[in-house]
Amino acid sequence: MEDIRELLEIASPKKVTKLLKISQTKGKHSVIGELHRLVKRDNLTEQQIVAELYSPTHTPSHPAYRAVKNRLRDLLTTAIMDEDVYSANYKDYDNAQINGFRQLNLINLLLLRRAWHSARYLSHLTLRRVKDFEILPINHRLASILASLYLGVGFDEKQFTKYQTMTDYYAEAERVLNLVSSHYREMRRMMYAHKLLPNEIGEKVGEYVAGCQHLVQQYPQVSALQAMFFIMKVHGMTLLGDYRSAIHTANDAEAVLTKCKGAGKQSLSLMALTRVECSIKLRDFEQGSVQVRRAELMVPANSINHIKLSEYAITLGLQTGNFAYAYAQLAQVDREVLNRLLTQQHVEYWLILEAYVNLLVLAGRIDPEEQQIKLPDFKLAKFVNNVPSYSKDKQGMNIQILIIQVVYFIIKKQYGKIIDRTDALVRYGSRYLMNNENLRNNCFFKLLLTAEKCQFHRAATVRESSKTYKRMTSPQAKRLGRANSTEIIQYENLWEIVLENLDTTLPDGRKLRRRQQA
Repeated sequence: MEDIRELLEIASPKKVTKLLKISQTKGKHSVIGELHRLVKRDNLTEQQIVAELYSPTHTPSHPAYRAVKNRLRDLLTTAIMDEDVYSANYKDYDNAQINGFRQLNLINLLLLRRAWHSARYLSHLTLRRVKDFEILPINHRLASILASLYLGVGFDEKQFTKYQTMTDYYAEAERVLNLVSSHYREMRRMMYAHKLLPNEIGEKVGEYVAGCQHLVQQYPQVSALQAMFFIMKVHGMTLLGDYRSAIHTANDAEAVLTKCKGAGKQSLSLMALTRVECSIKLRDFEQGSVQVRRAELMVPANSINHIKLSEYAITLGLQTGNFAYAYAQLAQVDREVLNRLLTQQHVEYWLILEAYVNLLVLAGRIDPEEQQIKLPDFKLAKFVNNVPSYSKDKQGMNIQILIIQVVYFIIKKQYGKIIDRTDALVRYGSRYLMNNENLRNNCFFKLLLTAEKCQFHRAATVRESSKTYKRMTSPQAKRLGRANSTEIIQYENLWEIVLENLDTTLPDGRKLRRRQQA
């Protein structure tokens, strides 16, 4: 269903309406028209749509539904392709790119049919419209076509020289773009492979940047090249932990990109998001909140990047201890947009963020009465059942799911539920958290287990956990922790909440068990 909704967003409504009227059988109800109407209602799931069209007992695999869905997909694709290329607009970069490629396809068809004069006319017209946007594949191909045509029909040496020079210029620019693209892809490969430490990847990226910077500077108006180069440069700095330089570089990138005609909003959005992300890494709330407000002016509303900005804003509040800010940012997120644009696994990540915010409410760190918008009630069992993907990610976000459960039980004084899980938590820590990248995760697990060993007695837990706490907060642990992005609330703040909620006296007058000496 996502592909149908994507096509619906970019197809011309007039064309779609016209084609729907043609497809409708006179005097009969149009199932395809009804499906089109239902798909436009973003709040409906595919199962609900099938129920409306047929019956609640049918599923999306119902043959009749699949057939009409395919018909609607074909109709929308036809509506997109059947637009008048001559009257297309070139007001911005995205439209210039879409319509430029469409014109180029038509020119290639004219050349195949030996319509030389028409091809030359349309090539001139298209190049004049798209040239200043510096979209390299389009400009290069159009200049090459014109250079070839002025060697054949209507030979003109002056025009040939003009367009051949232009062709050579764009060919070299594309070579540089391909070089930068290759470096960028290699950077992403290293990041996904997890075979090198972040600083090692950052050093290699720095070498790539130094090697091609002088080439990139020769093409200041090519926004695609400038954007990819600066994204790579900024990533390299963040991998090295040089977040302030990354923010300054993102500012430089914005200054360069805004001088490119019609620079893509996507590139400017990425620079804005990078500044927010670096502020989170610096744990600088003042800087971060300013960057969030600045990014809101640049990131399109109800877009994937806008959802990412909201995620960063929530994370900023959680990471810096500004918990009320995180609550307010979460409360204003449009859940329908969230569910429509994100995959199920990404929606689960938002549920984990929401669980942490509700945990802070339960711990008294956030007062919901002071907030304009209230979050729905939180139920731990429902939350655990709603994050199946991350529950399988044993070295990733499942760590946070387990931590949420243990801290929740401590706050609610449900110690028996923790004791029942103690052996499983010990095995989990020894099996999944022994590598260097998980040092802080491992230490925090040990802190929680220490609380259980001390029968959830505050003073005893503080005393017995001091060595583990020092190890968790050591420079080495923090440096290694940069490679692991699962820590949503700083463990120092989370441990403080745990200690606040431990008992100051032992229940039923029991004596504290002595910790066994190794």
